[in-house]
Amino acid sequence: MMRGAGMSEPMILHDHPSEAPPPPLPPPKRKRSTTLWWISIGLFILGLAWVCLWFFYLQFHERTDDAYANGNLININSAISGSVVAFYADDTDFVAEGQLLVQLDSTDYLVLYEKALAQLASTVLQVRQLYDTVLANNANVESKWVALEKAAFDYENRLKLIDSGAVSNEDYIHSRDDFLSAELNFEIAEYQFHVAEAAAGNTPLETHPLIEEQKANVRNAFYQLHHCKIYAPSSGLVAQRNVDVGEWVNPTINMMAVIPTDYVWVDANYKETQLRKMRIGQETTVWFDLYGSGVKYAGKVLGIASGTGSVFSLIPPQNATGNWIKIVQRLPVRISLDPKVVQDYPIRLGISAEVNVNVTNQDLPKLASIPVKKPVSTTTVFDIDWKMVDQLIDQIIQENSQCEAL
Repeated sequence: MMRGAGMSEPMILHDHPSEAPPPPLPPPKRKRSTTLWWISIGLFILGLAWVCLWFFYLQFHERTDDAYANGNLININSAISGSVVAFYADDTDFVAEGQLLVQLDSTDYLVLYEKALAQLASTVLQVRQLYDTVLANNANVESKWVALEKAAFDYENRLKLIDSGAVSNEDYIHSRDDFLSAELNFEIAEYQFHVAEAAAGNTPLETHPLIEEQKANVRNAFYQLHHCKIYAPSSGLVAQRNVDVGEWVNPTINMMAVIPTDYVWVDANYKETQLRKMRIGQETTVWFDLYGSGVKYAGKVLGIASGTGSVFSLIPPQNATGNWIKIVQRLPVRISLDPKVVQDYPIRLGISAEVNVNVTNQDLPKLASIPVKKPVSTTTVFDIDWKMVDQLIDQIIQENSQCEAL
């Protein structure tokens, strides 16, 4: 039978089954043992490197990233109450020590100052009268003494003549009464003199207690008038300005804050297990996230806190309970910063830092033991020049104490 065109040839079936591929040959044992050997060598080298790193470096350094920049935050308050008429600094502004920040309305305090000066002049006149009263009473005592001597002389003469009848009995009685009256008047004059002398005191007029009290009132009025202008106690950046023109302020209101830029530090919160070898004075290295790892700040350990943060919290923990869980505590460690680097790379309070302390030197003290005798920070903006006030006080006293020429 002939095959038609386009017809496919019939499939030829084989009666014998297909042969399976040969199994793969196992890898040579020598190659497997070599790989395990190199892995073991690598792990050994890594372990040895880690041991050497710990032995020569890690055991002499304590590191933490729980650290933040800190510094002084000076709240600006008014020493007196008053209305704000002007302020001369705002947030982010730089101010120098002694620069005018806020000015209060000085009208009331100027009136009080002038009133205190007038009261001083009046007090000087009153004290002058006290001293004049002493002089007048002293003259009165002398006058009564002369009258007493005259009365005594008349009485003694009539006493000698009364028996001879040279004087009348009436004249004798009158001379006796005049003597007794003169004696009593002299005692009264002496008493008045002592009272006046006690009121005047035994001090010069310029140092009389009444005048000293009024001097203090004048100085207090000048102090309040002087504090109508509020100056920056330190150089730094202004933050948290809360004051505005027309606002009534008092000493309890924070008008703004000044953050000094010349003295900043880092508070590094180390675990208590990291403080075994930490000593005051050990060298440190600090990095801030603001500038990255390329900027290093050299410093030293200034001090270690005397208690954990939980101890000084508003509600201290009470561990004497049944549900107590041990938690590793942290203590703040104060780290100084190199002022030169801080000047080139300024620090903002609160930014994150990473601190590494070299604990190699173990001869340093664990805690501070020498008392601080010098002030940590000072300012002169609150100093008042009293020379002008004292000269004005002396002038008022001199002008009102010279009343004898009137």
